Amino acid sequence: MVRQSFLRRGCCRLSIILRRPLQAILLWLACMVPAAAALPQAVILVYHRFGEDDVPATNVPLALFDAQLDWLVAAGAHFAGLEEILAAFATGAVLPDFTVAVTADDAYASIARNAWPRLKARGIPFTLFVATDAVDRGQGRYLDWDGVRALARDGVVIGHHGAAHAHMAQMDKQAARADIERANARFQAELGRQPTLFAYPYGEYAPWLAAWVRDTGFDAAFAQFSSVAAPREDRFALPRFAINLRYGALERFRLIARARALPVAGFSPADPWLGAHNPPAMHLVLAADAPALDGLNCYASTDIAPVPLVREGRTVRLLLARPFAPGRGRVNCTAPAGGGRWYWFGRPVFVAPDAVNAGNSHQ
Repeated sequence: MVRQSFLRRGCCRLSIILRRPLQAILLWLACMVPAAAALPQAVILVYHRFGEDDVPATNVPLALFDAQLDWLVAAGAHFAGLEEILAAFATGAVLPDFTVAVTADDAYASIARNAWPRLKARGIPFTLFVATDAVDRGQGRYLDWDGVRALARDGVVIGHHGAAHAHMAQMDKQAARADIERANARFQAELGRQPTLFAYPYGEYAPWLAAWVRDTGFDAAFAQFSSVAAPREDRFALPRFAINLRYGALERFRLIARARALPVAGFSPADPWLGAHNPPAMHLVLAADAPALDGLNCYASTDIAPVPLVREGRTVRLLLARPFAPGRGRVNCTAPAGGGRWYWFGRPVFVAPDAVNAGNSHQ
């Protein structure tokens, strides 16, 4: 908290030299605001395709993308690269209140053709996570290595998305590691370096996979679920809001782009993969500096209605009534943050086809 400490010292020294005691007291009280109130946080967005309207599940129409970017600029968003955000998380440096990062996965050609020119024209930093096998094959809708290199020369940060774009968390551990190592070799051969940022294919991670990614030497890793990134999050399972035609409508986009991190100190279960216990016993622990959050509601992908909650001090228990279906599910908790903004905390839930065996394999 170097910057905060400096500001506090400056405030308190200034209060000493003020001639008027009341002004000195008020300024001194302002200096005593808890540092946690200014913890850095950011909304990280992840896109895939741009202007490929025949695949709406992973596409954002160009008119909608332009509207999103224009609104962000007009609303005063601070656009940050992932490196700036990670550095703030590591040091406690304060990020501007409305900080947004833009990323994309999978290296589709429409990223270079349609997305990057729009982002570059507005001065917005951009990170592209590349899965190397598709680029190697030179499939029609993907960039080739010349295209990836051109983006890198133009200022795009190239991240690591594995080789085969496989469901790594469901793979044999050796196979998952081999996939990452194979991609490492291709990045080294084509770009002369290996990326330091990793994004899990399909956003699927597991504790053992995140630990291996960390131990391999990556600086951070990113998943894909709806939550605001903050220092309390696992640096190797950082959240990103997925944006497409369905989840990118401007009204919702404005809501998530200005979301604030719900102050959560702990969440259980830590492993997003469910085994025999489905629905799981689920709870979150609010941080000591959390506000009252009287309007807290949680929602699960198993039901439309809010999940019943039981609050015991700072612990909030979610009484899930229905099991999660095989595939990717989610839990989101929100509360009013004032000024038309919302606190937002989410977690993914993964259920393999063989839920019992898959759950045991991810311990």
